Amino acid sequence: MDAVKLKLRSLIIMIVAIVVFISAVVIYLLVFVNGSATTAIGNNWFSIKGASPIINNGKLWVNFAGIEGCQYCAIERYAFFDALSNFGNWTYYGKNVDLNTLPTSNYSNTPQTNTLFYHAYEGDWTLNFLNPNLKYTSNYVNFTSEELYNDQYPNPTPLQSFTPLEQQYASKYDSGGAVPFSVIGGNFFEVGAGSSLAPDGTPIIFAGNGTGYMPSYIISQFNTSSSTISKGITEEADYITSMICSDINNAAPVCSSPSLPKV
Repeated sequence: MDAVKLKLRSLIIMIVAIVVFISAVVIYLLVFVNGSATTAIGNNWFSIKGASPIINNGKLWVNFAGIEGCQYCAIERYAFFDALSNFGNWTYYGKNVDLNTLPTSNYSNTPQTNTLFYHAYEGDWTLNFLNPNLKYTSNYVNFTSEELYNDQYPNPTPLQSFTPLEQQYASKYDSGGAVPFSVIGGNFFEVGAGSSLAPDGTPIIFAGNGTGYMPSYIISQFNTSSSTISKGITEEADYITSMICSDINNAAPVCSSPSLPKV
């Protein structure tokens, strides 16, 4: 009888061990292989463990989602514009532009489809990604963006929607609906703005008078290496650049720059 009990006990222990092992494998597959576990890499950016870069037609998927009146979205647009310039060309009415050559006289106090800059409700002057004449082309990146709500505060209304793929990421990694919400390659994401913030948490393009620095002043700062605005936006742009480089196997010339952070 004791021998039977011992065998039964051993069998139960073996079954429990098998169940534990199978459970561990399932958890690993769900969490790591399918990319549920995340690791903070700096500047509000996270990497998704086990996730492979999403590349369509040879180009890496990069998405920015914001709200027209959001001050943190306002600063992040400059960083994305700067970073993406490393992998392709921005044009405005067919002419190549970068952060140093943007026509800063083309602005309006509210978002207009025909202006390049506008004054966001929360106080910052920002780039207008919805202007159809501002276009981006790249051999490496497929850049998409949405403005989820308009600038009609205090009661903004829905403006654009996530695609099903974007909604999948937003539901999983940004369930609180914070903006900006950005995804690079499907294996990096950011909730909120990155390093382009002052010590008090406000965007560095937000002037103390509450109206924000004018576009001409913001753009002029990129020719001043000691500028806080230039340093903050460039640091965030470098993170974005480094993540894109990681996903495209360092195929672009900029990827060899020693100044890029490790991600």
